[in-house]
Amino acid sequence: MQRARRILVLTLSFGSGHVQAARAIAREVKRHAPNAEVRLLDALADCRAPFRAGYVWPYWAMLRYAPSLWDRFSTARVKRQHEATAPARAFRFGCPKVFDTVENLDPDVIVAVEVAACEMAVIARRIGLTSAPILNVITDYEAEPIWVKPEINAFVVPDDNVRAELIGWGAPPNRIVIAGIPIDSELDRVHDLKALRLRHSISDDAPIVLLMGGGMGPTRMDQVAHRLVDTKVRMNIVAVAGKDKRVFQKLKRVEPRPPVSLKVLGWTDEVPALMKAAAVLVTKPGGLTIAEAAMCSLPTVFFDPIPGAELVNARRMVDAGAAIITINARETASSVVSLVHDKPLLSAMATQAKGMARPNARGDIARLALKLAGASEEVSQTMIADHCED
Repeated sequence: MQRARRILVLTLSFGSGHVQAARAIAREVKRHAPNAEVRLLDALADCRAPFRAGYVWPYWAMLRYAPSLWDRFSTARVKRQHEATAPARAFRFGCPKVFDTVENLDPDVIVAVEVAACEMAVIARRIGLTSAPILNVITDYEAEPIWVKPEINAFVVPDDNVRAELIGWGAPPNRIVIAGIPIDSELDRVHDLKALRLRHSISDDAPIVLLMGGGMGPTRMDQVAHRLVDTKVRMNIVAVAGKDKRVFQKLKRVEPRPPVSLKVLGWTDEVPALMKAAAVLVTKPGGLTIAEAAMCSLPTVFFDPIPGAELVNARRMVDAGAAIITINARETASSVVSLVHDKPLLSAMATQAKGMARPNARGDIARLALKLAGASEEVSQTMIADHCED
């Protein structure tokens, strides 16, 4: 009797998007292969303190206090085609649980859902801990050369632009699958939107404006909320602060004035339903958020994009005619008011957002992972080519 396949989905919690995408893949793999052993691992969850201090904290410090420095740093990393975000010895010392898991689980495939996850999977191959195929899943509309390694068996990308980037850095075209960004299955569900309004004390039929901050970098959600309240335009603002307690407290201090209502939420699993109910999404432009908005045909107003991937993400949706980028809280509020008043434009943007949606992304990635898990190195590339044609 053949043993159950073992799949390791590896990510890093730089923001919530990578972890959510990894979780969506792990769940979908399990749905397709109930007998498989699927392990989801966040490399930062159990990393050593010196690694966190030297690798993680400088990143967050640049995003919060010096975004222009991050812009120069990330741009240089691409232009000079850096091959790593850190030395291999730093990963081996800082994230021992990753390498212990790879050795003990002996996976049939490793799905890497973040660039450092790709690096660690490749290191594990090079030091002989595994011979498992590696599947890279890129969850932004921009990549970087570090993703491209000879050990990578397949890449999943959101669109043709990212595919072209990878090819330019030497990735074999026949190893790249355009599938989109994997999102949670909750976005597929039909939600009772009337019940949702009742749960959140939204008693009228005024449009819902969903305000979110994303999981990366500084956010001025409270300033945007203040500006929206001051517009005195009839709307119901639902602000989701997530796990950011400081932002939550700032939002709670915003005093709504009729005809504007404001509901402030912390961490909630109702974001999919809220997206389905909203008329406009106001948010930072993470790749996963864009995929979710597209799935919900949701016009979007972006604020505070981080230089680099987030700005590229925002421009993709703007170029599609589904979003607006704003530069400050005043402009953000003004754009929301314009959209709320302009129903033909709102409808047109919703149609364009729907055109960006890739509802099969999660399933396509899960099936490819399972194909790789059951394939030898010699036949895996043929299977990837076949997968592209499915």
